[in-house]
Amino acid sequence: MALRRSDGYTVVELLLVMIIIGVLAGITYARMAPTLERARVRGAASILAGDLQYAQVLAARQRIPVVIAVDAMALTYEIADRAGTVYRTRDFGTAGEYDLTEVTATPASLEVFPNGVAAQSATFTLGAAGGFRQQVTFSRAGQIRVATLP
Repeated sequence: MALRRSDGYTVVELLLVMIIIGVLAGITYARMAPTLERARVRGAASILAGDLQYAQVLAARQRIPVVIAVDAMALTYEIADRAGTVYRTRDFGTAGEYDLTEVTATPASLEVFPNGVAAQSATFTLGAAGGFRQQVTFSRAGQIRVATLP
């Protein structure tokens, strides 16, 4: 009677390994989801702050006022001059990489003059589905600040 040689894994063994990997991946995702959400919001706030600085530089370089207009429904904003030339558009919704649920501005548009100051101060709020929110403020003097909301 010859002994039977085993050259591989059985279907049951492979299935068991796949189930264990799936459970571990699920647990890891559940623990990492809030961290990933915070990273998305922080990244979006950083991008917005950079774009506000870009608007200041653009206004100074072009020697004309630049307007930052926020569309809260579409979760987008654009940087344009008064004539309507759009210099930059950002999408923080599902079409973009940040997948945010909230992009608001008070007021809805901000005008930045060539000397770097603004007509009025503005507050931009960015948030994700889990409730993490960050606020970017642009003062009348042209200072930009990013803060985490409670």
